[in-house]
Amino acid sequence: MFTTTYGVGELILHAMNNGEKKIVVGLGGSATNDGGIGMADALGFQFIDSKGNKLKPVGENLQNIDRIIPSPRDFQGLSFEAMSDVSNPLIGPIGAAYTYGPQKGASAADVALLDDGLQHLVELTATNYTQAQLPGAGAAGGLGFGLSYFLGAKLQSGINLLMDMTGFDDQLDWADIIITGEGRIDSQTASGKLISGIAMRKRRNNKPLIAFCGAIDEFPESLFYQGLTAVFPINPKLCMLEEALANTKHNLTITAFNVARVLEVNSEQ
Repeated sequence: MFTTTYGVGELILHAMNNGEKKIVVGLGGSATNDGGIGMADALGFQFIDSKGNKLKPVGENLQNIDRIIPSPRDFQGLSFEAMSDVSNPLIGPIGAAYTYGPQKGASAADVALLDDGLQHLVELTATNYTQAQLPGAGAAGGLGFGLSYFLGAKLQSGINLLMDMTGFDDQLDWADIIITGEGRIDSQTASGKLISGIAMRKRRNNKPLIAFCGAIDEFPESLFYQGLTAVFPINPKLCMLEEALANTKHNLTITAFNVARVLEVNSEQ
């Protein structure tokens, strides 16, 4: 309700002031739900209430916006891209507020209020809901939508863009096996996150794909359909998060050693 993406706007402004023409923003882990109005505010947009007062760009004020004053800055000649590892739209039951609001401390009442506010923002921007339904529009509390609407950013799959930038396909050609990982495998993992992106990309040569993770919250059946060969949680016993984090290196080393031993046995047969 009270956090803002204003700092992201400051970072974008800093890049612009230093002559950058192409700016890529990674979406995720934001702790915000402001639809990107904080970012836009830092770049010169103003959000005004019915009494003519400038609003603080936070989630609780979304429903109080009466009009939007465009930024005086010139964004022509600049290219903006937004990387997202999720495909959620901005609003609705799988949108920013309902999917990620509870993870950020929002109560049921807060979530309903935030979703109403985001719907109000969509109505004000006259996007007839098309931009609001773009995959990734709901990422980072709706910052995906904000970047798309205010800056014309192209929303992209984060993992696919990173794999292209790092020459993943070239590495895939010489590798015998692919090893990857994620902190926790849950219902979102198969919806555009790192493991699912790698699984989809490696289909062309069907190399074995093994994943290590801290915990499995949900059996990743859909990931196996996508191409995951096996997944191994690294924690050997039930423990508190603090203990798991403290022993990550040790537990990952032991798990990887055991998996490597099995692979060695199989290669000798």
